[in-house]
Amino acid sequence: MANTRITMGIPDHPRTRAIIDGDINIDGYDLDLTYKFASPGERHYRFAQGEWDVGEYSAATFMRTREKGKAFLALPIFFERGPRQRNIFYREGNLSSPTDLKGKKIGCFRYGATAVVWERGYLLDEHGLKTTDMSWYVSGKEVFIGQDLPVKVERLEPPTPFGQEKAVLSRLVSEGALHAALVAGDMGYFGIFGGGTLPRIMGKFPGVKPLFDDTEDAIRWIKRTRLYPIIHLIAMKEEAAQKYPDLPAKLVEAFRAAKRAAPKYMKRDEIDGYEKEAAVVGEDPYDCVLGDMEKRTLQALNRYQIEQGLMRKELALESCFVPGTFK
Repeated sequence: MANTRITMGIPDHPRTRAIIDGDINIDGYDLDLTYKFASPGERHYRFAQGEWDVGEYSAATFMRTREKGKAFLALPIFFERGPRQRNIFYREGNLSSPTDLKGKKIGCFRYGATAVVWERGYLLDEHGLKTTDMSWYVSGKEVFIGQDLPVKVERLEPPTPFGQEKAVLSRLVSEGALHAALVAGDMGYFGIFGGGTLPRIMGKFPGVKPLFDDTEDAIRWIKRTRLYPIIHLIAMKEEAAQKYPDLPAKLVEAFRAAKRAAPKYMKRDEIDGYEKEAAVVGEDPYDCVLGDMEKRTLQALNRYQIEQGLMRKELALESCFVPGTFK
């Protein structure tokens, strides 16, 4: 009997490379993989349009599409994580404190991007800045919003192509047209310890610096809040989960196996970085489980989206995941 063909859109990453290379297979299924993209935004947009059976997806967008009745379910595979406060940029000398952002115009690459939701949530919880305290400028194309927003949003038309949004925002911050910009970028251990490529990319224009750049503050925030932001997850069409009931659990096991194989695709400094990250978090954040920290984190993401006008209600968390793939 021929295997069933499953389409999947995933990143080319050490934690997927064994799947892409065919070293890890899924019994009874042939994977038709797409893994080359201009940016994660393009990948998430294409999954939201129903292009694949299974795909890496923006966690915040998943929640919004779930609330609106789109037939996607999540798997407990949390692909990209990490604190986002280092991804808030300003022009040096323009602010004396984060609260100076009140009443200002703030840029972002997508209003509904998961990274931006987390950054606004951080400004709310840690600095008392409500989303409605600021006006917003968006340089890129949204993946999915689904309802009217409670804030003024100015948009660049036509939107900047996927993968090119940061340069627009950096220039506008440097020129003073924006007071700050909330962007995506280096995740995982870079979000805790700094480094990576994002400061270099955003710093191409004069004076543009991270607003928060303190490793000890990031570590204290993780330990105090017991939040570890989930940025991307793996989701699938509900129709596929119902039609092939053995597939979801097999996918989880395949991604777990790919994660175990990941070190052979990494340099020593990457391996060390992930080990340091796990030590700070107190667990391996990529273990493909829906644990207490993951639940608390997703509940916070849901809460932030309600405050930001992106969602209206709290979701029953377990109902968002394929039954039988989590404890």
